[in-house]
Amino acid sequence: MAKRGQTTAFVIVGIVILAVVILLFYLRGQFFFGPVTTTTLQDRLVPLETHIKDCLQDVSDEPLKRLGLQGGYLALNPGTFSSYQGQSISYLCFSQGGKATCSNRMLTTTVMEQQLSDAISQGLATCLNIGRFKRGFEMTVGQQEVVTAIGPSSIVVTLKMPLTISKEDIVIKRDSFSETFDYPLGRLYEVSQTIVDYESQYGEFEQLSYMLAHKGEYVIDKKKPYPDKVYILKTKDSPYIFQFMIQGEPTA
Repeated sequence: MAKRGQTTAFVIVGIVILAVVILLFYLRGQFFFGPVTTTTLQDRLVPLETHIKDCLQDVSDEPLKRLGLQGGYLALNPGTFSSYQGQSISYLCFSQGGKATCSNRMLTTTVMEQQLSDAISQGLATCLNIGRFKRGFEMTVGQQEVVTAIGPSSIVVTLKMPLTISKEDIVIKRDSFSETFDYPLGRLYEVSQTIVDYESQYGEFEQLSYMLAHKGEYVIDKKKPYPDKVYILKTKDSPYIFQFMIQGEPTA
């Protein structure tokens, strides 16, 4: 019986030692032990950077796609859009009372970028949780600003947020975090400008000739839900869509 009791005691002691070792490894991951170096502090910054970029990715994708599907507008006011196959699409050219031509109401890329920045900034408030990364070191976070840049073949979303983490005499700073989306909004916007210019001046656009002239670089699908027109634009190498409507007038 004595030997059995000793064995039980050894087992219990072993379990306690194992639990302490596991706890120490856990605490080591949460707090700093031993001398602090730039490398150890940078290692602690990695999960925070990953969290910020993942959040930026998650909240940016939806408005980037929606802006394309709605013709460059994120907010649609009554009378400025129509529905086609269950999607709300902006009129980028309003009818002009009995004329074949129309009135151009395209947004500039600058305005589209600002719309996106505002929407993404609001979205970040729902997923950023920087406070949970403060354990074990000092952290200061500056004012946040989202900047969106629409390029020909990609969109870059940057979160400007001065971030400083420090422990003892070691300090690491970051000023911004960026994500790039391979959406050719800039190229499709230029094509849409050409189409709307033709529609506003001549009342028509010949998409087949345009596609041939550009050697199939763009796919332009034109639909005619009476009395309007819908243009659906894509590049040959991306599924990203930019679509818009030209407002027509019903015949008497």
